[in-house]
Amino acid sequence: MSVNTSAGNGYIMYGSPVSLFTGKLRSYMRKKGIPYRERLTSHPDFAAKIFPVVGRMVIPVIETPNGDILQDTCEIMDTLELRHEGASIYPTTPRQRLVSHIIELFGTEGLIKPAMHYRWNFDAENDHFISLEFGRFMNPQAEDAEAKDLAKLPKSMMSGLVKVLGVTEETIPTVEAGYEALLAALDAHFLKYPYLFGGRPTVADFSLYAPLYAHLARDPAPAMLMKQKANRVWRWVERMTVADCDMPEFPDMAEELLADDEIPETLIKVLKVIAEDYLPEYEGLVGFMNGYLAENSVEEGASLLPDPSKRSLGFFNCTLRGQEFSLVARNYSLWLAQRIHAAYDNLSGVDKNAANELLAETGLAALCNKRCNQLISRKQFKEVWDTARP
Repeated sequence: MSVNTSAGNGYIMYGSPVSLFTGKLRSYMRKKGIPYRERLTSHPDFAAKIFPVVGRMVIPVIETPNGDILQDTCEIMDTLELRHEGASIYPTTPRQRLVSHIIELFGTEGLIKPAMHYRWNFDAENDHFISLEFGRFMNPQAEDAEAKDLAKLPKSMMSGLVKVLGVTEETIPTVEAGYEALLAALDAHFLKYPYLFGGRPTVADFSLYAPLYAHLARDPAPAMLMKQKANRVWRWVERMTVADCDMPEFPDMAEELLADDEIPETLIKVLKVIAEDYLPEYEGLVGFMNGYLAENSVEEGASLLPDPSKRSLGFFNCTLRGQEFSLVARNYSLWLAQRIHAAYDNLSGVDKNAANELLAETGLAALCNKRCNQLISRKQFKEVWDTARP
């Protein structure tokens, strides 16, 4: 979604060092070689120009050279891909394209639980750092005492979301087990390859980087965990943070994606972790939303949330690793999953057969086969109901 405000020259990104999705977009802009200036939301232009257009406090937001206001990292990156030359972040071969969108969904939505757990449930290790980061998000020159005081309200608001996202005393062991399984699988992959699909990053890398950088490699407690348990994942985070390819460990690897639509065995193992630790959540969400649609009539173009004071339509249950979770229904996940469905539905013949074999091997077929009965679009910076699924 974009709105024109007739701004001046150059891209301006409004974000924050602590922000998960700002980190994703910053990495993309650097790797793509797109010049930009970054501003905090404490900059007066955010209140004067951005907030009135977007309508809520959300980051990152991009102001383009011609004055367009872009929000949502997926839509921003889609737009910039069309406007700027260079290697596409979207693989063109069928299996790599499909898998890139699967990991896009998982990185964006499936890692929120560990990202929030490791940020907000380790006060002894994290609180000093987090307090200064959040306080200086609002006043960059604040002394320590002032920064900590400023941080109290946003910390309270953000930490209050942890249980809503399914992280409780009962579920923490499962959250940690799933995250450590992911680290182990990724560590084995990045020992062999600098990026997920070979010699350059794709949308999958940027989406996975979002939580693995801003929360899990930057906050003290999870950063130490990553360094101790997944050295090559830490190295990949470093690689994704800089503008060049940064892969001296792979002197003979071209800055290209793996040939012949290859999905290496190490990445297959990552996908199997996704099947175990995210697929049941996705299936539960689809079931919840289809149940809602069966009981409520919706109007095309209407907001998914009829009550603007609420952030969700409700809660649903799912079971991960034998542990029951109560999770808030995140409608954005279903909008994002439509990118997987589009990639899958575009396949035919031998390409679809190859994709089906991969989905069966990894246990992820339900990501393509189970869908919300109503399509979802984004308009005016929010999700709205689209047409009923054919």
